[in-house]
Amino acid sequence: MKYKIEDVKRIVGNKIEVKSVAFLGAGNHSEAFCLNDNLVIKLPKHKKASDCLQVEMKVLKALQNKLNLDIPSVEFNGKFKTGNGEFVYFVSKKLNGKKLSRDDFLKLNKSVKEKCATIIAKFLFELHGQKQILPIKRKDFALLHGDFSLGHVLFDENNLPCAVLDFGDARVGKPMSDFIYLLDDEDEEEFGKEFGLQVLRKYSKFAKDKIN
Repeated sequence: MKYKIEDVKRIVGNKIEVKSVAFLGAGNHSEAFCLNDNLVIKLPKHKKASDCLQVEMKVLKALQNKLNLDIPSVEFNGKFKTGNGEFVYFVSKKLNGKKLSRDDFLKLNKSVKEKCATIIAKFLFELHGQKQILPIKRKDFALLHGDFSLGHVLFDENNLPCAVLDFGDARVGKPMSDFIYLLDDEDEEEFGKEFGLQVLRKYSKFAKDKIN
């Protein structure tokens, strides 16, 4: 399912006054639009995606103020009817920050990358430490972002990570699953394996320090 500007206005028009709508992007499960220059609405493409949005909202609400990086909020949410049934949506504040391409990231100096690795490692370690949000039945499982990649990280004016987007694939699983894209050296849109290993080393140190 694809959404038009008119669809977005119809869906959210009973909640807020819509002065402007701009398409932000789309993934396998949802499409995102900017509302009034300061809000983001996330709309599911199909029923399974709508179910995932329910989980995403639960996770985002529970994670507010618990991580070292900004994440989307849930300012309000609602339901709307389509030819395929009733879907849910939610609206969050637009997060500050910019995206970096792999080329832009690789051009950063060594000290900046070192700081980036520490910030990301801390984010993942803190995320994986949240045990009460989704049911976790195995000791070796944790709460995962589910799609942690360069395209879902925002950077500040100093090129340091400041926010993480898109928790649409949030789930429970082995912590290493959140390193899949970090350790991918073949995808030209990702950080690169060298940086991923740097993050993993710092993550392991956080875990060791906690035990000690």
